[in-house]
Amino acid sequence: MRNPAPLIVGLLLGSAPLVGAAESPAQHSPAALEFFEKKIRPILVDNCYNCHSASTNAKGGLRVDDRNGLLVGGNAGKAIVPGKPDQSLLIKAVSYTDDKLEMPPKKQLTDQQVADLRQWIADGAAWPASQVDSGIAAGKPNPKYEKLKKEHWAWQPLKAVAAPSVRDSAWPKTDIDRFVAAGLEGKNLKPVADADKLALIRRATFDLTGLPPTPEEIAAFVNDVSPAAFEAVVDRLLASPAFGERWGRHWLDVARYGESTGSSRNLPFPHAWKYRDYVIDSINADKPFDRFIQEQVAGDLLPSKSPAEHDQNLIATGFLALGVKDVNQRFRVRYIMDNVDEQIDTVSRSVLGLTASCARCHDHKFDPIPQADYYALAGIFTSSDLCAGLKNKMGGGGLDYYEPKLQLTLSTKKSAPPAADVEKLSKELAQAKKEWDAIRGTPEGTSRGANGQPKQRPFRLRYEALQTQFNTLTDPSLQGEVALGVRDAQEIADTPIRLRGEAEKLGPVVSRGFLSVVDLPGAAKVNPQQSGRLELAQWMTNKENPLTPRVLANRVWQHLFGQGLVKSVDNFGVTGDKPSHPELLDYLATRFQQNGWSIKKLVREIVLTRSYQLSSDDLPAAVAIDPGNQFIWRHAPRRLEAEEIRDATLAASGKLDAKRPDGSAAKSLQVREQRNNGPEAAKFATIARNSVNRSVYLPLIRGWVPTSLEVFDFADQGMVTGSRDATTVSPQALYLLNDPFVRTQSLALAERVLGRSELDDAERIGLAYQLALGRSANGKEIERARKYIADYEADSKAQVASAVIPGANAVTQTPAGEGETSQGGTAVPPPINVDQAVQEEVIVKDDAAKPKDVKAAAWASFCQALLGSAEFRYLK
Repeated sequence: MRNPAPLIVGLLLGSAPLVGAAESPAQHSPAALEFFEKKIRPILVDNCYNCHSASTNAKGGLRVDDRNGLLVGGNAGKAIVPGKPDQSLLIKAVSYTDDKLEMPPKKQLTDQQVADLRQWIADGAAWPASQVDSGIAAGKPNPKYEKLKKEHWAWQPLKAVAAPSVRDSAWPKTDIDRFVAAGLEGKNLKPVADADKLALIRRATFDLTGLPPTPEEIAAFVNDVSPAAFEAVVDRLLASPAFGERWGRHWLDVARYGESTGSSRNLPFPHAWKYRDYVIDSINADKPFDRFIQEQVAGDLLPSKSPAEHDQNLIATGFLALGVKDVNQRFRVRYIMDNVDEQIDTVSRSVLGLTASCARCHDHKFDPIPQADYYALAGIFTSSDLCAGLKNKMGGGGLDYYEPKLQLTLSTKKSAPPAADVEKLSKELAQAKKEWDAIRGTPEGTSRGANGQPKQRPFRLRYEALQTQFNTLTDPSLQGEVALGVRDAQEIADTPIRLRGEAEKLGPVVSRGFLSVVDLPGAAKVNPQQSGRLELAQWMTNKENPLTPRVLANRVWQHLFGQGLVKSVDNFGVTGDKPSHPELLDYLATRFQQNGWSIKKLVREIVLTRSYQLSSDDLPAAVAIDPGNQFIWRHAPRRLEAEEIRDATLAASGKLDAKRPDGSAAKSLQVREQRNNGPEAAKFATIARNSVNRSVYLPLIRGWVPTSLEVFDFADQGMVTGSRDATTVSPQALYLLNDPFVRTQSLALAERVLGRSELDDAERIGLAYQLALGRSANGKEIERARKYIADYEADSKAQVASAVIPGANAVTQTPAGEGETSQGGTAVPPPINVDQAVQEEVIVKDDAAKPKDVKAAAWASFCQALLGSAEFRYLK
């Protein structure tokens, strides 16, 4: 983007034409401003401010105490259209020509006041300018910016680098290894030995698919002595549908994927799962990453060869729609600008590794991103409709927040409802709302009826019932398939800088464009007839833009080595980390582009290096020099991520269903507020606990994250998360000891090995080790497990006997009455079935995890110990 400073100066001095719907107040003449102060402001203050200002509840979402509030309007639409009083709702309201829209409600304005308002709008709706910060007014760029743009490593062009020569030329297998070896030699470090085959196949299988290798896959690899054995394993894993599920989840972390709004009113996104499936399918198809980004930012503006491709392009834009939203924000303009800020933050950090949203209120304090650049991007997003099926409203209920029209219609369509039915129901709904509005908040509305309920309750229930019927009748998602995403707005315009970031305080208008931190002279300019998202997507994926390939290459490295070459994977700015191997990063980014932006090829090239295949052994001498393993002298062990732990548990028990489920459990939810302690939350907790699908398909209502994911540091669904935390806290141990899911799968694993009747107990123990840990048990482990199982059975029987009949001398086995025996004329419990007692009293109380006898209980406990072990959770 060109330097915006001259434009800003021109706008403020009146030497440049203004663009967009929000004109600068500097346009208005002194006479027009005087007319506003003398005639118009008093009307607004005396008649409107009590209900429609920042200091009140702004009924209908409308503010009239600033010009932008009137321009944007409230729930009913724009209040004024400068130059067109007859198209302005404000004039319609004050003229009393529509009995459904009469303002002020209790006192009609005089004819002269209405005439003054008409003249004010016809003349352009003059309004005094807000005080512009001196730096913006002068158009002065930050003096540090040019120096930073020339010196900071991340913003320099990609360099064509050759692999360095190294002293130990026998060690490297690939050019990547040569970069690593050069770094090691520069620090006088030596790498550890190569990993053994068992560790290597378990590492690669989890890293590429998020699942453990099967015993058959392990045996095949261990017995394959050919030089290409590991290469064959890698190719098999890359071709597996599980690859897209694993690596698609990595992108969903970055895309802050969730199936509800979160924030103060948590409303579901019933169609979010379509974006999830789009991501997984794109990764599995190895869609070029530049195309992948273009579809997510501007899919609706891309040509398509078929209805199916058109639909996928629309679904892809869900990337911009699925963030956290405060639908309870009373002011529409703030709601819009907050969502724009969330989109800018997501796009800039996920793709570019830049914290551009820090420039919302002022020039970025650290990176060369002026406030004008932020609003150059903001204009692109204010020119786009956010189609998340929602609108803002303060204190709404029922389906008040649902806006069916703000959804993207896919190719599959059904017949529209009869127009007469829609009109009839619309009138009934309007009447019900009028009756409810008339009584709520009044003494009559708050008095109690015969049933003890406020009198307004029946009116509200009738209104909400009709509201549901109307939405059901007219909902596009019921007339055909819909998706969440974005589309170009009807009004395309540049947007003003917001002074100090306040949505209503307008500064000079800035042309739509891109961040000036990276200068791409040949980049396409924004099409004035479109939002600019297409050109933004093209700018981000331009082959000369060094940020996008560097950021992605670094993300891939981080997922394979535990930390990125740049540790701050979401921040390549001045406050982020410097790359440990800058030449290697440029090599990877360049190779990524040369190989058609293929993620699979980049993963394959890295995994086949000797650096990736090192063991995780410690070397005291290396630890002393490089305790953080920055120079990759070994492969860093890692704890499995939450999904891997859950999926590996299901795989071990034999219960994992690898098929993709039909959508998401969240698709059945109506767009109503979901309470964290409501019945739906409990229902979804049960769904998550009982599901045997891969974890990527669990419903992810914000605030309802399944326990199996939440306890092991699941991604923050509210922001870009390129790197998850890995904590060790007590709730994790408690989960592994007590959670019904863990106990159920432990029992299933026990039943799986006990079902192998041709095996003896030692062989069954060995099988359990194979299924859970991917290796055979040694002799000591087998003996220890056998003793544990035997002791468990004995202790359980003794515990039940002493707990159920303490102090009993003898119990006859002859029935004496229903369910009882007699002992000296005293009724006593019936004879004890020890296995049943263990099942009901000692082990668990939930039905899904009840062993059928003591033996099953003992083996289930042993299997739970395996699934709860550190070896199960950690990858070497």
